Amino acid sequence: MKTTLAGFNAGNIISDAVFTNKSTMTEAQIQSFFNGKVARCLGGRDENNEPIVCLKDFRMNTVSRPGDAYCSGYSGAANESAARIIYRVAQACNINPQVLIVMLQKEQGLITHTWPSAWRYRIALGQGCPDTAPCDPNYIGFFHQIYGAARQMQIYMEGRWFQWYAPGRTWNILYNPKASCGSSPVAVANKATSALYYYTPYQPNAAALRAGYGTGDGCSAYGNRNFYNYFTDWFGSTQGIKRPDGPIVNVGKDIYAITNGTAYHITADVWGQYKAAFGDPAPTTNDHIGSLRQGGAATLFLQDASTLTVSYLSDGKTHRFPTCDLVASWGSNCNALTKFDSDDFRRPGAGPEMTVRAKMAGDARVFVIEGKDLVPYGTAAAATAWGQNPSLYAATMTPGGASKYRAIPTRFVPGEFITIAGSTRVYLPTSDGELHYVSSFDFATHLGLPVKVTKNVAATAVAQHRTTTDLSRFVSCDGRVYFAAGGTLWRVASSGGFGVAAVDARTCALLRIGNDTASPLFVNGAGDSAIHMATGGVFRHVANPATLTALNGPGAVRVVTLAAADMAAQPKGAMLRADIGFVVTPGDGRVYLADAGRLIYLNSWLRADDLGLPRQAVAISDAAGAAMPKAGTVTTVVRCNGVLYSAAAGKLTIITDPRGVAITELSPANCATLKLPTR
Repeated sequence: MKTTLAGFNAGNIISDAVFTNKSTMTEAQIQSFFNGKVARCLGGRDENNEPIVCLKDFRMNTVSRPGDAYCSGYSGAANESAARIIYRVAQACNINPQVLIVMLQKEQGLITHTWPSAWRYRIALGQGCPDTAPCDPNYIGFFHQIYGAARQMQIYMEGRWFQWYAPGRTWNILYNPKASCGSSPVAVANKATSALYYYTPYQPNAAALRAGYGTGDGCSAYGNRNFYNYFTDWFGSTQGIKRPDGPIVNVGKDIYAITNGTAYHITADVWGQYKAAFGDPAPTTNDHIGSLRQGGAATLFLQDASTLTVSYLSDGKTHRFPTCDLVASWGSNCNALTKFDSDDFRRPGAGPEMTVRAKMAGDARVFVIEGKDLVPYGTAAAATAWGQNPSLYAATMTPGGASKYRAIPTRFVPGEFITIAGSTRVYLPTSDGELHYVSSFDFATHLGLPVKVTKNVAATAVAQHRTTTDLSRFVSCDGRVYFAAGGTLWRVASSGGFGVAAVDARTCALLRIGNDTASPLFVNGAGDSAIHMATGGVFRHVANPATLTALNGPGAVRVVTLAAADMAAQPKGAMLRADIGFVVTPGDGRVYLADAGRLIYLNSWLRADDLGLPRQAVAISDAAGAAMPKAGTVTTVVRCNGVLYSAAAGKLTIITDPRGVAITELSPANCATLKLPTR
């Protein structure tokens, strides 16, 4: 609310031009103004049990009025809104509709009232209702109040019947209906001000002026003070607006660029750049805007109407496009530009030339246009690491402009880590949109990645990313799986049940490959000859050379040596044997019982159940399997140490006659794994 009345002139409250400008608002703008002043009407019934209706919702049947020297007349209609009545009366009587709106507020508060009683509409403007006598019944009712007041203003301004406050003379004007409150001389400057005094014949005293919208003293009057307050607060100056030359003007909240005889509407998404380049708008009128060609919405793509230079408006400067292809890359074209005359075009000054680099307000990332993609880089260092030229200019792109491109994951410095704002969790981001949680920087050390962390990355910068597998010693590069140890990677045939983090090509290119041949993963600790194999998510001690050969197959065995402490920290499983027990060859998926260098086929896990052996098989190489002779099929009759046993449901019984069942000959090593009965 206004606390002072700076600019108030008792002799020139409002200019004649503003008072009689009937084109300041359309019917729709009036209705929108009403809607904006009352978000919710309380409704119900008033003290006289009449319905409570707020002005934005008020409707009534109007009557016809004949035209005369003051108004052109009115054709009555059914169910007209308050906004329509005010607009039509303003046109008929050549009165600014804003004047009528302000009078409704100062007289009855109807613009902002959320529970107006019905009687307020009947005497809405106080027309025909003097301070010292009852209201004239001919003016009762909202339509009669609006039409009667507007017409009366024209009568006042004509000066034929009312000459007491005639303009061009000085009049002693009272402060209050009480004559004892006194008066002071006022030089009335124009007809509109004289009309306001005819309507409300009091000027505000010093106390009223000091109070703003508040209460002065016992001699204060507020009608003309409040008229000035509401008008200037809601609609701007009461003294008229000189039409500015441009290029940036406003009518209320609507902002325009006017140049080359055309008005372009500046929308919110581009206003910041226009303000930075041209400054605050100069006020103008709807009449002014309406007198110009309408160019539609202003864009940031400007063209000098004389030289045809095409530039982009950013950071308070214009930035020339070297080609129309680059204009197209930025989502526009050289046939859809906001055309400025040369003087206006040159006013902001020229900045660096346009490139494919961009930035966005409130976003720390750097963007690069790549075809239909708008590629974001987390930092300037990331852009440089990806081969972008850091010296190229990056213009500000609007959110609407960015929405034309395909959104892709942010690119960070390859191989570097991040934390996300609001969290201490560390991730390795990839350019294909994955986030690998890093539970320990030991993984970085084994992978040979430097421990560099960009902290507090905005959540919006990783909105296109998805959290996937945790970072581990096992990583995948282009489908190849590697095990990391001490900064070197060893390609493996299998991850052995451990999780694998798939990293992008840029990160993979940073890793040092020690051996790129896919082999089983065997490890040992420094100074320890015990060899372990990764299987089932643990490392299992390989029991003997025969098992090692079976697991590896013919050829050299590759053993990766870990630091003793590293080996000790690895999860361990049971001892691993492939010279006895069940084995499987990956090539055909068949399960065998390994026995004394031969393979006995297991055609069903039920036979394992009968023998009381677990349903577990150790994977051996296809080559090792092929080198071992096949020796029939596992049966339920086995011979151990010269004794026959019949197996069923995990129990073995000594027999003398196999009764036609083939006998499976087992080595002492396999027999030792069976629960044989004592003789």
